[in-house]
Amino acid sequence: MKFRPSARPALGWLIPLSLFGLVGALCTPTAHAETALVSSSPANGTTVEASPTQIDLTFSAQLGPTNTVSLTCGGVIVPLTAPTALADGLSLTATLVSAAPAGECTVAWTVTATDGQPAGSGSFAFTVAGTPDPAATGSTLDPTASAPTSSVAGEGEDEGGGDATEEQATDGTSSGPLALFRLLSNFGVALLFGAIVIISFAWPEGIEYAITVRYLRSAWIFTAVSTYLFTAAAAANVSGDGIGSGLIPTSWGDLIDSTPGKAAFLRIVFVLATAIAVSRPERIIDPAAQFPALVPPGLAVATLGFSRSPFTLVDNAVAVVHALSMGLWLGGVVLLTRVVLAGPGDEDLVHAVRGFSRLSTPVIWVTVATGAIMLFRLDRGAFGTSHGVTVIFKTLLVALMIMVAMMARQFITARLSRVDVMTTPLASRLRRALGIEAGLGVAVIGLTGVLLTMTPPGFEPDAPPPLQLGVVHIFKNEQLGIDATVAFTETVGRNDVRIELLAVPAGGISGLSVDFIPPTESAVNGMTINVPLTAPGAAVLRKSSNFRLDVAGAWTVRVRVGDQIVANQIVQVSEPTTIVEIPSTGSVPDGSVAASAPTTAPTG
Repeated sequence: MKFRPSARPALGWLIPLSLFGLVGALCTPTAHAETALVSSSPANGTTVEASPTQIDLTFSAQLGPTNTVSLTCGGVIVPLTAPTALADGLSLTATLVSAAPAGECTVAWTVTATDGQPAGSGSFAFTVAGTPDPAATGSTLDPTASAPTSSVAGEGEDEGGGDATEEQATDGTSSGPLALFRLLSNFGVALLFGAIVIISFAWPEGIEYAITVRYLRSAWIFTAVSTYLFTAAAAANVSGDGIGSGLIPTSWGDLIDSTPGKAAFLRIVFVLATAIAVSRPERIIDPAAQFPALVPPGLAVATLGFSRSPFTLVDNAVAVVHALSMGLWLGGVVLLTRVVLAGPGDEDLVHAVRGFSRLSTPVIWVTVATGAIMLFRLDRGAFGTSHGVTVIFKTLLVALMIMVAMMARQFITARLSRVDVMTTPLASRLRRALGIEAGLGVAVIGLTGVLLTMTPPGFEPDAPPPLQLGVVHIFKNEQLGIDATVAFTETVGRNDVRIELLAVPAGGISGLSVDFIPPTESAVNGMTINVPLTAPGAAVLRKSSNFRLDVAGAWTVRVRVGDQIVANQIVQVSEPTTIVEIPSTGSVPDGSVAASAPTTAPTG
């Protein structure tokens, strides 16, 4: 007669952890009908000796996801970074990109409630005395440098390394949750895959135990919740919105624009499909249903191999094999420590441990070999960087994990070859040894997640995607001697923008700006792009810079040089469902430079 392992809860700590993450992402404070400004720095009606470096606002109620702050001094728009909500949920801060000039300044603000609805607007004034100090702020509008809140580059330039889809959040609201939920999802898919494979090939009797069924279902719930939150955070990073916007699956469409995004989307699909095996565990050992039961968790783990882009076909293949072998190793170890060795039992428990030992030994060496290949591919021997140092630390952990694994395998070979049943002392000793191995594996998974937030020195990221542009609008003023064109996506939401200066008067110009003025009676603010072009050339502002037009309708596009208006045009901005992608028409003429970051300007 079989002895059942102890009825201790399997993976009891996973369900509260996943629910905690879900609650943290979903819970929002209750919004009040109106929100009033309680205090500000600079304060209303005060005079400051020099330009402030930032604007700080505190409100009477919890703030929602979309808030704007703009600053004008003497009728001139002073660029600000996107306002950042502080931890108390009541305060906003926006940094001046360039110093405010002397004179009277007006701060205008609009805020939303926690449900996203408008919750108030207003303005106040202060005065800057004396001559503005260019060094008063941490950054100025240098034509050769991108602004601090966006990734802005001349057309055809590389926008920097790393995984832009998942890691380079435009507002910083999703990068932290993204890293956390990706780590939990990576761990979860490894648990599922390793458990199902070990049960299928080494422990078919396992499905007869209630503790095994509970383990599988708990692991699946944990993985489904964490992967859903990971997908939502990835979508939020792409859109530039808060994670709340990514919780709706209909907002995940932008994920398909990159390889890591496609992998994130497919992972949630494969995790949900794993319910085929989890709902009826007997399918795992049924020859007729075994293949369909094994494929979804295997494909879910394989998506880990596409977390970076671009990789060659060989690189992706190596990364997929590495993910599968690591998932089988870690998932199998956790299954043994949490289920198989939970208590004494018959010979099937002995066979399960022996079977895992036979499977895991070659899997360990495959993991090491593929990891070494990826290490060379990403770092090329340059270990002086933060990525390289983290890789060295991960390598030491893997080496320690291998040492513990080999010692455990030797113990299994020596002791289990002479026994027919799993006794309590033997199960306890094995559980301790394999528990250390599992703990090291979790640490390795965690470091892998950290590495995905870094750009390795040998990594070459994707070229920027083609600009999505609408009609090229011509702005010409013969009296001023200026001929310019403006093209943008012309849809609600984030827009690509391309601005080209075709002709200027002799001696050049300075202070070129493009204003986007929203439709009359709209509740949104306009946007201004300050373009540091002084001679013929072109500049682009990509969607990754979070340049947004937040309402459909007739927008007024105005090109200015200082206070002189070159020309105005009315452009219809439509909903994004009508977007038509028009690739960039070619390289930028000589002299192209970076456009400055968009800043919120008062409507009208």
